[in-house]
Amino acid sequence: MRFLRRGTVHKIALGCFLILVMVALYVLNDERDVDKSVKIDIIERSIRSVVNQGECRHPHLPLDSTDIMKFYKPQGRIYCGEGLDWVMCEKSICFVRPEIAASHDDVTCSYTDIIRKSDYKVRFGRTLRMKEPYVLQASDFVKVACRSSSGESWFGMAHGIRDTVPRALSANFAPNLAVLPPEAVAQQQMQDIPTASFYNVLMFGFDSLSRNAFIRKLPRTYEYLTQQLGATVLKGYNIVGDGTPQALVPLLTGFTELELPETRKRFSGAGSVDSYPMIWKDFSRLGYMTSFNEDLPNVGTFTYRMTGFEQQPVDHYLRTYYVQAEHMATQSQPNCIGHQPDHVTMLEYTKNFMLKYRDVPRFVFSFHGGLSHDSINLIGAADDDVHDWLVALKERSLLDDTILIMMADHGNRFAEVRATLQGKQEERLPFFSFAFPESFKKRFRQEYKNFLTNEQRLTTPFDIHATLKHIIRKSRIQRPHQLFKNYFFLELQTDAGEDQMGESDDLKTDPTKPDIHISELAHGRAVSLLDPIPNNRSCADAYIEPHWCACLNWLPMQLNDSRYTGIILKTAQSIVDAINAATVNQRQLCAPLQLLRVNWALHLQPHKELLQFKTNSDKDGFLADMTGQTQVHDEMYQLQLVTQPGGGLYEASVAYSLNTFSATTKLTDISRVNKYGDQARCIYDHDPELRKYCYCRD
Repeated sequence: MRFLRRGTVHKIALGCFLILVMVALYVLNDERDVDKSVKIDIIERSIRSVVNQGECRHPHLPLDSTDIMKFYKPQGRIYCGEGLDWVMCEKSICFVRPEIAASHDDVTCSYTDIIRKSDYKVRFGRTLRMKEPYVLQASDFVKVACRSSSGESWFGMAHGIRDTVPRALSANFAPNLAVLPPEAVAQQQMQDIPTASFYNVLMFGFDSLSRNAFIRKLPRTYEYLTQQLGATVLKGYNIVGDGTPQALVPLLTGFTELELPETRKRFSGAGSVDSYPMIWKDFSRLGYMTSFNEDLPNVGTFTYRMTGFEQQPVDHYLRTYYVQAEHMATQSQPNCIGHQPDHVTMLEYTKNFMLKYRDVPRFVFSFHGGLSHDSINLIGAADDDVHDWLVALKERSLLDDTILIMMADHGNRFAEVRATLQGKQEERLPFFSFAFPESFKKRFRQEYKNFLTNEQRLTTPFDIHATLKHIIRKSRIQRPHQLFKNYFFLELQTDAGEDQMGESDDLKTDPTKPDIHISELAHGRAVSLLDPIPNNRSCADAYIEPHWCACLNWLPMQLNDSRYTGIILKTAQSIVDAINAATVNQRQLCAPLQLLRVNWALHLQPHKELLQFKTNSDKDGFLADMTGQTQVHDEMYQLQLVTQPGGGLYEASVAYSLNTFSATTKLTDISRVNKYGDQARCIYDHDPELRKYCYCRD
């Protein structure tokens, strides 16, 4: 019998232990099977829960909440240093700026194309040295070094839109008014026919910007967007998961990340994001030129956890420029590339794309995170620039046949803001708006009416994807042989809104689309905003887990229960006081009202799961850690009451502070639900806005 040497047993034992640890770590880290089955099951059990079934009632989130406003500070414009970049590009032509040429003698520049190698690397083309303008051909982006005869020099980058991208030969849209011959334009105008045969889609988004934060930090942009461009802001738009991928993946594909093929870097064998059925592929197959632009290449939506795109995903792709800019960051001020702010780079590139292809359909999605990803205040620096960009788009007629979508992925996620109840709710309610061109409103009257009705309804990224698919179907399609031989027989659209052509054959079959299976619960979760969305839609209907649902649960209060008598009377009197305060300046005409009775009262509460949500419990943000306890400082009540004299029937929402024990009602939150008839006849001419609040003394 052989004996093992001293220490050998310990070595064997240690080796076995290490092997077991490695196996355990492998098993624990190999989440592939868990992700594709167990995690979806956990999520859907949560979605099906009883607390998630009620009709959605949105919280009232004041813009000037003291809990939130203490985090906001004024923000000046981004400073990128004195002077100008020497070279700029218009469309595909790059040249020395006239003001530089005028102040520097005999400028010669060397141009080197910056060419995409992958989502993470670039390569350089040959360098050409010249005094003449440079034409972009191999890339939209160029590295430039210039020197004047007096010895002054400049080094930087420039961006444009190159000429050499092939245009789809199958583009089968009837020409828009902008490119019709004069005689066709005259004929169409005489017949008052809406002439847009297709609609471009321009989406511009910001990271981490709630609906309220957009209004607070981008006031000029918001005013122009809503007042001048007629944009409608979705009041019930709710996220469906944590972080940017869980917002953009459903929007762009119609699926969750868990339902799509594996693309996460940490898994061996993970494929590229090329396998995702991106919405721009649908547009591209119909002849649209496409562009997708995102800054912050180190934390990109599809490149931070995911493998990125193997092939360039769209015709024009700004990521390549930002990848190279990372290597030049030390030569620039923060949030700048050379002498141009990062956000202006994206705005200009997006505008130039729209200008370059104004004679063909375009889809572009630009998403900026540099100013808002890590700061609650810095985005304010972009307000003037975004406002001026929108003005330029309108003045250059780029919005005449374009559906403009301004949006964000989610609200602010910083710990101190997220710790407040309103901050938590705002995180779940990002900014999302649509501005439709007038021709769309005329052609598709019922669809646009549906959209306006849906402004207050519960909506999600899944619905946005369904809307984009709907827009594709609504683009009037003609066969190629019809393109230029029949300008004057474009089909008129009926009020019902359906094109006779229906969905194109190109859109029905996509050989690159993966075979994706979704659960029975997931079917029906997406509703186009151009179709009616039920007003009693619940978060379960919309496929939102309770801890991501910003809707409020409502608890009926027993009017004869002594536990509630005090708060019911206090909130009811707050409503009456608000009405009387509105009519006090017309007291010679309008009698003061008194509370007669309360018909019903509801206590509106956030989901318990929302209050308990602390953070994610897995690496990818799919599952939740529910050990948090968010402090509630304000409560919301809804009441229906009757006033005297006159028997006015009112419904209103009332905010109740648990710190000051005071009730506050805004006049805009009060609705009169019975007819006032002749009761307000004395105020018709003096102040018609007070009709529903005034009971005339005479």
